[in-house]
Amino acid sequence: MIQLEKHIEILLLSNDCVIVPNFGGFMTHSVNARRCESENIFLPPYRTLGFNPQLTMNDSLLAQSYVETYDISYPEALRKIEDEVRELRQHIENEGQYEMSGLGTISLNDEGKYIFEPCEAGILTPKLYGLDSFEFKKLKAQTTESIAQNVAPKAKTITIKVSHLRNIAAACVAVLALMLLPQQNTSNNVAVTQSSIISTNVLRQMMPKEIKAEAQKIDVAKATAKQVETQKAQPKIVTAEPTNYFCIVLASKVSKTNANAFVDHLHKNGFDAAKVLSRESGNKVIYGQYETEAKAYSALRELRSLKDFRDGWVMQVK
Repeated sequence: MIQLEKHIEILLLSNDCVIVPNFGGFMTHSVNARRCESENIFLPPYRTLGFNPQLTMNDSLLAQSYVETYDISYPEALRKIEDEVRELRQHIENEGQYEMSGLGTISLNDEGKYIFEPCEAGILTPKLYGLDSFEFKKLKAQTTESIAQNVAPKAKTITIKVSHLRNIAAACVAVLALMLLPQQNTSNNVAVTQSSIISTNVLRQMMPKEIKAEAQKIDVAKATAKQVETQKAQPKIVTAEPTNYFCIVLASKVSKTNANAFVDHLHKNGFDAAKVLSRESGNKVIYGQYETEAKAYSALRELRSLKDFRDGWVMQVK
């Protein structure tokens, strides 16, 4: 049974290109929203798919999907992909075409080359889900004179002197100062201070520029002093080893003893970044910690010629 299209469709949710080794690469293309003038319809954006038979080099993306889905080793995943590609080619030769669910239809032309016809509705894209076309009729053009006539009677101007605003702001500040004065109540010779909690953001906006500037200076000084006290009170935090990174997997599903022996072998050869990663599915021997997937693949390409890295593949550790 051919399962390639299911893996390709899932991988295209977060990748722009998926390469099927020894067959070709599927690449996404974004189409912007557009307007159909003949029908006055606006069409939503979508993603379509293209096929390039010249992209046959294995980038390990599809193989890693098979490893995680079927819980098999990397070499076994490559063999499974080769079998499905062989079955896919045979089906196209016998039937003339093969419909890849959710992606499109691939067929052979008279020259024996593959031709790919993507789905008209585009491929699955969660961020574009639910967008639909809509009709928007043209508005009738209005002359400049008619617009002026409609707007002119409604236009009114209200003038307020700046000095009046300053007086109002000063009065608000005075009232605020009186409200914030502490009130003392004595009971059993014990003084209790109460203060009202009032949001002053609106009043600050009404203050004159001079008063606002002084208030801002006081707020900055208080915030700085509070930040210094907080930093002194907090204990030093020791940064733990990152748990979200990319690495190169050199062996999987091996016993703890064999994994440790392989790591010792790598350390003796100068590869100190090798270590054992233990998971519920088994033990893996991994190498390196890379911030991005691209850096991990770059390192793998440089080390691929070495015997211990020949069957390596990239994995994300979370």
